[in-house]
Amino acid sequence: MSDTPTNIRAHQGEQTLELIWDSGVVSRLPYRYLRAECPCASCRNEWTGERILDPETVRADLMIEGMEPIGNYAVRIGWNDGHSSGLYTWETLQRLAQDRPA
Repeated sequence: MSDTPTNIRAHQGEQTLELIWDSGVVSRLPYRYLRAECPCASCRNEWTGERILDPETVRADLMIEGMEPIGNYAVRIGWNDGHSSGLYTWETLQRLAQDRPA
């Protein structure tokens, strides 16, 4: 079982999503990175997992308009570009935090 967040905060001014995990680890993920890595079928090929969304097309002024918990395993993020179909599982968010380029 993956770690679960005990707190999730959107830092709109910094354009980062902060996750505090059960283990005490704090992850800060930039909005543009999260949006570019959206796991939904519109942004990724369902069969290959290959990215369809060009990260260069993600707007610079990206903001979170809403977050909705999905059960005990994910969060749905609504972006100001109108996109809101991506479900970011805790496992996906942990992977993104670990794989994030420096």
